[in-house]
Amino acid sequence: MRIIAQKSNALNTEDFLQTSLTKNYIDAMSFNVAYTKDQRVVVFNWDAAGIAVKNTINSSTFGELKNYEIVLLEDILQKLKESSIRKDIYLNLVPTNQDLLSEENIKEVTNEMKAYIASVKTIVDTYSTLVINIHSVSRNLITMMKKEMPNYRIGFEVTGNDFNFIDVDYYILLSSIHNDSIIDVLHKNKKEVILYILSDYYISYLYEHYFGEKSTPELQQTFSKLGLMTNYPDIIYKVFTA
Repeated sequence: MRIIAQKSNALNTEDFLQTSLTKNYIDAMSFNVAYTKDQRVVVFNWDAAGIAVKNTINSSTFGELKNYEIVLLEDILQKLKESSIRKDIYLNLVPTNQDLLSEENIKEVTNEMKAYIASVKTIVDTYSTLVINIHSVSRNLITMMKKEMPNYRIGFEVTGNDFNFIDVDYYILLSSIHNDSIIDVLHKNKKEVILYILSDYYISYLYEHYFGEKSTPELQQTFSKLGLMTNYPDIIYKVFTA
């Protein structure tokens, strides 16, 4: 089991970095990334109002976002580089407002996605000493990333019932769509599988599933290979290592 701490509103940026860097049970950290109107790549907190926040970011310049805790990606990575971190970093590239292609907007949207990925690549290439993994829920962004960023591990965040996977290095499954058969197939194909735990309810569900009365040695072996991405790394550690 690997614990991946997700940046959320629970801690401000400085406290999150301090906690993630100093707690030995946190194996990696994850950040949500968005693209501003003036083409800056920023890290933001995804919460109940996340969609509204993301749309605000896309339609605002970086200077106009002072009312949110929004930080430039390069500032985050610089702090991590200075810390001599030996933990993985996961970046979730959130699609822009115009993430659906149509005959009318295909050129505009494609150019915007290319600019987004180019900006991310320019930044992360500067921090080659860090272990950076990049994923998205957008198949279009993933397809472009695989082409433009071949030296990085690319992942796909599965959020619905669409299990027609594209071939990437790792997969993030929402705990609400947890599926043993899919996980087994991915593991057999040497793919990393990460469960994104959305709430404390799913902590209880996963514990019962993998360690409850109906658990099996095979299920426990599967669990040992999983990554758990969560806003509750301390609770996850206490529950699953008790």
